[in-house]
Formats: sequence, structure tokens, C-alpha cells
Amino acid sequence: MPRGNLTGNSLVMEWFYANGGNRVGPINAKQFELLIRDAVVNDASLVWSNGMSEWQPWAQVAGSTAVCAASNGRYWLKDMVPYEGKYISAEWKGEYFQKLREGITPTGMMHFAGFWIRFVAKFIDGIVTGVVGMVINLGIAFLFFGAFKFQPDINDAQTFGRFMAYQGVTMAIGLVLGVLYQWFFLSRFSATPGKMALGLKVVRADGSPLTTGRIIGRYFSELLSGLILLIGYIMAGFDEEKRALHDRLCDTRVIKAK
Repeated sequence: MPRGNLTGNSLVMEWFYANGGNRVGPINAKQFELLIRDAVVNDASLVWSNGMSEWQPWAQVAGSTAVCAASNGRYWLKDMVPYEGKYISAEWKGEYFQKLREGITPTGMMHFAGFWIRFVAKFIDGIVTGVVGMVINLGIAFLFFGAFKFQPDINDAQTFGRFMAYQGVTMAIGLVLGVLYQWFFLSRFSATPGKMALGLKVVRADGSPLTTGRIIGRYFSELLSGLILLIGYIMAGFDEEKRALHDRLCDTRVIKAK
């Protein structure tokens, strides 16, 4: 009969299951839960784990287990700690509550934001940056053309040269403005104004806040999501964790903070 592994004083949860007459395992608690979700392990599947005297159908065992909010793994209910309607396994209890003390959202508590709410948040951010950018561009236009207008009358080579220079400067400033906007708000609040208005946050896969380098990388990755016919954004509507392309590239998640 399979035996569980001991690490210090804690029993590490391992599962075994029968598949086509073969015994498969050991499987850790998180992998086992994924097998249940994918129906690889069903009610009729014979399973065994730490503390069981014999193999039993999963239907007889399931009611004595629960999913750990810290690891998304399947553990014995008797070995778990209830907390705010969730259960935390003894194996993950220390790490889970340490994250809460640090203000980090544990993985099991994440509620991922879907495509449409992210779309509205992006729309709000677009209005904010658009208004600021328009004011800045009008000021630059005055410096180049002596008038508050985006499109001067081009009737000579000199004016055309100034117009091209104006386009280059406004594009560069727009890029810098976008980076600073994302960096300022994400580094301080883990959310831009649009996301804050809708109760969203941008975090790492483990719930921790983004570093400066990751924020900047995510900004340029998001440009890629838009360049490929917005397909990078649309991916969020079909991903299990609602990840857009730039979330996948930078290992970030957009979650509901409230």
C-alpha cells in the first residue's frame, strides 16, 4: 500500500488513484484537484491517500475533503483550518496568513476580472490619459506653430519639417506618459484609476505587487496585445484565469479587490 511522506512534523498530502487497472501516484494535492476538475478522477475512481486503510471510490471520500484556499489542492477536512468561509491546510497555513499580514492576496482567494470589466477599466484610463495627452499636445503645438492646433496649414517645406518634428515629439511624450501613468499607479496602488474605479488590482501570479521592471515590461507587452488586431486583449475572455497576452508574458493577473 502506498505511504505518505513525512517532512518534519507535517504530513505532506499525496494521492493515488486507479486508472485502467493501474495505480497512479503519488500525486500532490494540487495536481489531484486538477484531475478531479478534468474528470480524470470521477466518483467511481478508486483512490488512496494518507490516513486511509484501504482504497475507496472517490464518491465515498470526497465529502471528507476540501480545497485549500492557499494552494488550490485537495486535503482532508479534519486537517484544515476554517477561515472566512474557506479552508486552509496545515501545510500551507503559515504561508497563507503571512501573506494576509503583508497585504498580499493569496492565490486561492483571487477572483479574476473578466474581459468586459477590464474593457471598461481600460476605457476609463483611456479618457484620463487622452485628456492629459491632448492638453500636453496643444502646448507642444503652440511651441512649434505659434497656435493651439494639431494640424497646421502646410504650405512650405519648413512648415512640413516642423510638423514631422511635432509628430515625433508628441509620440515620444505619449509613450513616456503611458509608462509613467502605469508605473505611478501600479507601483503605489496596484491599480490604475480605471481599475480602482471598478475595484480591480494587478498582481503577480502569487498575489504579490508588481516591481518597476515588470510594470514597464507589462506596458510594452500590452502594446503588442493591441498591435495584433486586439487579439491579445480578447484572449482574456477565453483564459481560465482571464489572462490577456500581456498577462501571460509578464506573469500577472487582474483580480477583483472587493
